[in-house]
Amino acid sequence: MPIEGAARQRGLVDRRIVFADSERAASHVFPFVDRRWRVPFVVVNFSEGRPMVLDAPFRPDRFRFRTALRIGDLRRIESVSLQDFDELVHFDPWWVFRRVSGVDRAWVDAVFATNIAAPFRHGGRRYKIRDLVFSPALDRIEEIEAKRALFRTFTFHPGDIELLALRSTTRRNSGLRTGFTAKAL
Repeated sequence: MPIEGAARQRGLVDRRIVFADSERAASHVFPFVDRRWRVPFVVVNFSEGRPMVLDAPFRPDRFRFRTALRIGDLRRIESVSLQDFDELVHFDPWWVFRRVSGVDRAWVDAVFATNIAAPFRHGGRRYKIRDLVFSPALDRIEEIEAKRALFRTFTFHPGDIELLALRSTTRRNSGLRTGFTAKAL
């Protein structure tokens, strides 16, 4: 489907990225988000090879994204300090990093800890994120779509909920997740 207006995390799969010097197929694009709902970088999981970090904003172009960077400007995920991941979240409902290879285990664990795909509690009620809605340039989150019970959908906007509180603790190497509590601002 073409990218029109806001970009949704569930729509950031099987996209092409046009760099200044080439074009590559990306199986997944994961914007990492800070507490201000801003995107400092995205992790691009290419169809082949290891995930890479892209720092520049994108420009949507129908079925793909464009960036002024060259393919050589991409950097390994290990170039992001482990401490930086403590202040970030991302949404990966498919748990793609379980299958990633060629990345140091400490960084895989750090990425797992940033995933907000697990259920959380807010205002005494249990929610599960359905999707994140980003600006077309993927430089900020505009809203979080969550569901409660079977079909009740709720939308959170900046200021409604503390993003870092949506993180849950991860038991290393087990994939079990605990501690689902979110705090209102």
